[in-house]
Amino acid sequence: MHDLAERFANTPCNRWFGLELLACSPERVELRWRVRAEFLQEEAVVQGGLLTSFADTAAVYLLWPFLPANRIMTGTGCTMNFLGAALPGEEPLCAIAEPVRIGSTLAVCESTITQGPRLIAKGSFTFLIRDRRP
Repeated sequence: MHDLAERFANTPCNRWFGLELLACSPERVELRWRVRAEFLQEEAVVQGGLLTSFADTAAVYLLWPFLPANRIMTGTGCTMNFLGAALPGEEPLCAIAEPVRIGSTLAVCESTITQGPRLIAKGSFTFLIRDRRP
C-alpha cells in the first residue's frame, strides 16, 4: 500500500485537491478531502463538479491499481445525486467506493460522500476495461 499511497499523493490532480488515500483494496476505497475556499461556488458550498471528481477518484482506485499491466480502463458514464451541502469549516469530506459489479470488460462502482455524519452525495460510475493498445 505504501507505493500506491505515494503514487496517489504524487498524482498532480490528487495533490492539488489535497486528497488523501486512507484505504485501498478491490473491495473498498476510502479517501479524505479537506474543503478549501477555492472549492466553493456562489452559495459558499463545495461545487458539485468537484464532488463528482472526488467520488470518481475513489471509484477509479477500486480498479486501476489492480489491473494487469496489459489492461487499461476508461470511464464511460456517471450519475451523481447530491443529497446535502458540503460546507467549509466542518469536518473533512470522506468518499467510500465499493464495487457493484466488476466484469472482464465492464465495471460499475458506487461512491458515497459524507461530511462527518451527514450524507453529501452518492454516485454510480461505469468503466470500460480493455486490452492496452501497443
